[in-house]
Amino acid sequence: MTSAGRKSRKRAQGEETRATLLQTGAELFARNGYNGVSMRTLAAEAGVNLATVSYHFGGKAGLYGAIIQEITKVRDEIFPPTEAVKARLAEAGDTPEERAGVVDWFMSALIDGLLVRTDYLWGVVIISRELVHPTEIFSKMETGFFKPNLESLSALVRGTAAHCRDETDAVITGHLIISVVIKLLESHALICKRLGWDSYEGHHKTIEAIVKTRIRGLLGLPMENAQ
Repeated sequence: MTSAGRKSRKRAQGEETRATLLQTGAELFARNGYNGVSMRTLAAEAGVNLATVSYHFGGKAGLYGAIIQEITKVRDEIFPPTEAVKARLAEAGDTPEERAGVVDWFMSALIDGLLVRTDYLWGVVIISRELVHPTEIFSKMETGFFKPNLESLSALVRGTAAHCRDETDAVITGHLIISVVIKLLESHALICKRLGWDSYEGHHKTIEAIVKTRIRGLLGLPMENAQ
């Protein structure tokens, strides 16, 4: 093998190891919280030595920060940005059913991103943990992740709700909307057990129709014909 070939192979192996550490770290941090995960456990679960974690990320804090960065990267794939929400509202008419259509579009994006995409599962749990037990990285998440998403939700509420009294109403209602989807994800095992499902797979359309209908009701919009 040539020198260039060896370097290419080494680079590929390094990228594979890095990806393994990100995935393993995300699962461990989600299950146990940041303080409940040791460097030794990280290395053992990923099948590497301690020095490898330090080499790629500088330690546990660096790995956690990298995982948060990965979560932030897919933000706009899951939450329609505020600009997109405003554009949809501008294109839609002003009838209750037309506003409800914008809500359906927004909820489809959330449900697809949070319930259908299994690769985001641990990221959602980490986000929930940060809200309850913030780490030193929370301030960065607040700016780079939470603020844009919550502004998008507030814009949706202001533009679609039958009665939105003020900004406090918009903020609280926006939090209610995202909480519904996150709790469905967190309660996955319990809900499936109660309904006799193996998983949500194959039932996403049913879940989506119910969620859209109820969110329409929350916003005072027609609950029939949710798309």
